[in-house]
Amino acid sequence: MVLALALTVGWNLVALLGVLRFGWPAGNVLVLFWVENAVLGVVTLVKVLTAQGVSDAEITINGRPREGTPGLFALFFCFHYGLFCLVHLGFTGVVAWRVGLEPSFWLLGLPVVLLVLRYAVETATSWFGTGGQRRTLSSARAMVQPYPRVVVLHLAVLGAFALVVRGVDPAGPPSWVEAPADLLPLGWRTEGVAAVALLLVVKTVVDVITTRWTLRRRRPGRPRGDRDGRSLGSRS
Repeated sequence: MVLALALTVGWNLVALLGVLRFGWPAGNVLVLFWVENAVLGVVTLVKVLTAQGVSDAEITINGRPREGTPGLFALFFCFHYGLFCLVHLGFTGVVAWRVGLEPSFWLLGLPVVLLVLRYAVETATSWFGTGGQRRTLSSARAMVQPYPRVVVLHLAVLGAFALVVRGVDPAGPPSWVEAPADLLPLGWRTEGVAAVALLLVVKTVVDVITTRWTLRRRRPGRPRGDRDGRSLGSRS
């Protein structure tokens, strides 16, 4: 868990420093929010297909209960999560274009590579590594793991969208954005930088909480049957 938390905090700090010190356009960071969503989806799909825990979860299709196999959970996840990503991409594109976007390798490609490496290391250690969650979590629980983080990423983009829309208003941005922005050096007080920096700070705090929740190990003696999947319609 310590490594996962370090990777979570470290990545958010890299993004924050990238905006404040290394000249990453604010729109690039918002695009990275979406890329993180997509990477989380791929990682989760791998987990759903490789989970070894036991679950009695079912999925209802056309009014009929179906046994929740890894393949069926993976199909359901791709459809449901894919819709989230499409909506997120629409908002991200609008906001990123508005606050400034530079799709170069050093300002976007390299951060994407670092982001993929961050999740690859976390998955290799906390899922496939010795004592990893793969042996105790079922496909059902693995499927729902990313949603707390996804909610945070969606709220971050929606928050940025609201700030940008408000920023073009003649009245200017809201006072609760102007106050923190006044603490930044003059070169950092642009509409996009202030909004993204504020969102990254909030995202870091929530990411730590959700990472701890996601990687929390089961107590000794707890049954391997997975309750979480029953929200999809478990057997009585």
